[in-house]
Amino acid sequence: MLPAILKLIRWKNLLIIGFTQYCIRYLLINGMLKFMNLGIILQMGDFNFFLLSLSTICIAAAGYIINDYFDTRIDAFNKPDKVVVGKSIGRRQAMLLHTVINVIGVALGFYVAFRVGVIKLGFIHLLSTGLLWFYSTDFKKQFLIGNIVTSLLTAMVPMIVVLYELPVLITKYKTVLQFSGVNFNHILQFVAIYAGFAFLTSMIREIVKDMEDHFGDKQFGCNTIPIAYGINGAKKVVYVLVVIEMILLLLVQIKQLASLDMTSFLYFALCFQTGFCIFLYRIKKAHDPLHFHKASSTLKIIMLLGVIYSGLYYYLLLY
Repeated sequence: MLPAILKLIRWKNLLIIGFTQYCIRYLLINGMLKFMNLGIILQMGDFNFFLLSLSTICIAAAGYIINDYFDTRIDAFNKPDKVVVGKSIGRRQAMLLHTVINVIGVALGFYVAFRVGVIKLGFIHLLSTGLLWFYSTDFKKQFLIGNIVTSLLTAMVPMIVVLYELPVLITKYKTVLQFSGVNFNHILQFVAIYAGFAFLTSMIREIVKDMEDHFGDKQFGCNTIPIAYGINGAKKVVYVLVVIEMILLLLVQIKQLASLDMTSFLYFALCFQTGFCIFLYRIKKAHDPLHFHKASSTLKIIMLLGVIYSGLYYYLLLY
């Protein structure tokens, strides 16, 4: 039973979500606070942050469960060897597990929101569960909407960390900020840029995953980009999005060169620009589900390298 549950909730993806949030807080945000050299330190508390991250992981896990619950027939067509609901785990058990994990995730979100003094932040978790439910039942079958919803939720993984941390920092260091004439806007903007790249990369990956699954999706009335435009048309959409992201990355690299940050410049060139070139080669050659899956995995590695960059950024700021 446990191996089936772990497979159902995509435990590897959940580890990446947790890893991402810890890197954002303890490397990115913490590094920028130390660089300000005003004695400002993280204030939310390690245990409260653990609960926040656990809340995110629970909601994501529940999302995976409900997606598989409603996708049983499509998955049986596209990936018969990966079907869990209805085989290893009964449908009622899956729905019960989804409900319990969802309630825990939302409850933890509201608890941490209460602890930081901004209870309305808890509604982000509630909204996320709603989006994941309607994504599984309806949005994913609609043209582009499902891709946008998934990408927005991916972008929220880093954003929610700064949204919860900043209110406590502002309250604690209000006097310091007034006398020093500084604020935390640059931290919010930096994480927002991070989230923006996560959104765009996720959007590209979701379209590729739709290409991987388009045979089964077509059989069950979905209207994804590959079905609406055909595989070649979907590839052209992907090419445009990748070029846009590479140009945006180049703009960041130009800024890195201007500030003489050659280490970051080379990291971006080797990990991101080269990574996207490899992806473009793979997607151009792709013509069956296995090829599309490999292209999708390339994007997943690029996203992970983006998270790992936070460690390099921390080192460059402070050493």
